Amino acid sequence: MTNRERWILALWLTGVGVVVWAVVQFGFEPVTAALGIGGTILVASPAKAIIRRTWAWNAEPSEGAQLDAAAVALNRAVERHWTTEAGRRKQHLVVDRIPVRWDTVHDPRSRAALAGDTGPLTQHGTLDALIDDYLAQPSRLVIVGDVGSGKTGLCVKLTLELCRRADPQRVPVLLQLSTWDPAVSFQDWMVRRVTEDYRFLNDTTKYGQGSAMELFLHRRLLPILDGLDELPLETRAQVIRTLRDNTHLPTDTVLTCCSAEFRAAMAEEPLLDSRTVRLLPLLPEDTVTYLESHFPDDLDRWQPVLRSLREDATGPLATTLSRPLMLFLARATYQPRDSAPEDLLDEARFDASEQIEEHLLDMFVPVVFESPPVGAYEGNPARASRDWPAPEAKRYLSFLAGCLDSQRRSGEHGAADLNWWALPALAGVPRYAFVVVPAVIGTASCCLLGLLVFGLFGRPAFGALFGAAVGVVFSPLLGLVRVQPPRRFAPRRVRQQDQLLVRPLFIDLGFGLIGLVTGGLIATLLYSPTFGLTAGLAFGLVFSTARRFTRPTEPKHEITPLRSLLDDRNAVLYVWLLGSVAGLVVGGFLATAGSDEARYDLVFSVSPLAQGVMGALVGALLSGGGLGMVVLATSAWGRFLTARWWLAWRAHTPWHLVAFLDDAHKLGVLRSTGAHYQFRHATLQHRLAAGRTAPSLASPGSPGAD
Repeated sequence: MTNRERWILALWLTGVGVVVWAVVQFGFEPVTAALGIGGTILVASPAKAIIRRTWAWNAEPSEGAQLDAAAVALNRAVERHWTTEAGRRKQHLVVDRIPVRWDTVHDPRSRAALAGDTGPLTQHGTLDALIDDYLAQPSRLVIVGDVGSGKTGLCVKLTLELCRRADPQRVPVLLQLSTWDPAVSFQDWMVRRVTEDYRFLNDTTKYGQGSAMELFLHRRLLPILDGLDELPLETRAQVIRTLRDNTHLPTDTVLTCCSAEFRAAMAEEPLLDSRTVRLLPLLPEDTVTYLESHFPDDLDRWQPVLRSLREDATGPLATTLSRPLMLFLARATYQPRDSAPEDLLDEARFDASEQIEEHLLDMFVPVVFESPPVGAYEGNPARASRDWPAPEAKRYLSFLAGCLDSQRRSGEHGAADLNWWALPALAGVPRYAFVVVPAVIGTASCCLLGLLVFGLFGRPAFGALFGAAVGVVFSPLLGLVRVQPPRRFAPRRVRQQDQLLVRPLFIDLGFGLIGLVTGGLIATLLYSPTFGLTAGLAFGLVFSTARRFTRPTEPKHEITPLRSLLDDRNAVLYVWLLGSVAGLVVGGFLATAGSDEARYDLVFSVSPLAQGVMGALVGALLSGGGLGMVVLATSAWGRFLTARWWLAWRAHTPWHLVAFLDDAHKLGVLRSTGAHYQFRHATLQHRLAAGRTAPSLASPGSPGAD
């Protein structure tokens, strides 16, 4: 929370205190009349426009200094995220880099070079040479190659180099094309994806309105589009047509695709003004050098493999390990010293490269989960938080991979997003679970709160019945509200465009109705209709505006799925605290100002001061608990908790699902793109999904991999 936001919150609390004092001093009706007159004067004031600009009710489109600030912040966030991701992909050290080479397929710059318009052109070489050439002479670049040839790794490295060397005026954004839904325009998808991954761009006070779109329209985003081949053929043609015709896309956009799929797409929609390079299979000597550099004191185990690579450069093993993905999997699979790489030479098991590939894919997950570094993070991106049994870890990941594969549209074969907030729909959690769970928890909690409040006045049975009735009426309705995206708590002003959105407005009014009816009825039953109206309006206002106390702000930490989950959880906790503060004020007011009009006497005698303190505490518990349950039941975190419990009870996933996904990410099985998880490679996702087996439901209470 910034200093300005603290001042705003302090002023708001001061204003609430002044209003409460005025009601006690002068009565409810004079204060209401004064507030109405003051509000009318303020709305009609000539200074209305100035006030709106000051409080950012109606933010202007992002431009100038705001756009520059947005570009700098985005560049910093992109670099921070992909630096960490490169470490998890084993790309942060020179020794980890696989020596991939490339050559030129098509270069429209060649004709200009012959005319003397440009300097010498690089036509082949290492990835570093390709990146240096791109930075020196930017132009649209298409990178093709076989599956697992290192295209995504090149994109990560290029993104980092652009962040570190390029002017923040042009910010690289690495996007996975497999996540594009053709029902949404390509431009809108790209802007929405950037906004979802870097939600601080929605801070209208700091960056103006629609900063991500303005960055795109001003050609200050440099898209690096990975995985054209992961889309259906007709959709690939749409992407190429967009690259060719959309004038807001830079002419040096980067695109990756498998070779055969790109040729088919070019037959439909040519993209002749693009430079096309092909990533080549690894040479046997480069593969040997890579393995020798990683196992310098353990070469005896690898000698049979190294000998085979030198002597049979076209055999199944050499063909398989000529792809960087398979070479990395072989290194990871046979990293343990008690493993035997010479098993890859068993011709009875592996008489074709496809069988070796399947074996490496099958062994990868069990091996990395078998004996991972466990404990505190300590700067090691591969350090897991706990020890997960390898067979169960593979079963959990196979279930999730199967869920993702089942969501694929016809013709798609890319790695899909594994979003924690979309898990209920992805995993097929039944709708009734999100109605029953809030109903049971809400009814039980409301019953206890009613028992406490009315029990102080000698009517515990009525209080329990009243609380149960409130829970039965309102709790199931909360389960019918559509799940909200992850949110971050920060005080902000309600913008005019927010008010025009009908659905959020109705949800806010529904929350306000719960606070108005519940708080008003309790105060009316215990005091008088006047105090009931006062309390109802206060609680209704707090309940209806609680969800609006969120704003995407520039994060202090790397943007990850775990960070977005913690932010959403913290938003629920902060709203609970907000409700407690409001209940503290209203409860203290009723206990002091309404003591003479109470319908019932307390079950014990206390001093007026103690009565006020007790009323404030009870009000805080009542309002905080009620608002907390309302927001939790409709939050992404609350829905995720229900889905997590359901899936763990069915033995599909572990009880500690968040820790498991985070460890799978640290171990390199999953990758992170902003707030989204994906499997490291589409090939791995599909292989796990193909080997999925239905978990035993004989013991649904199994604790999983705790």
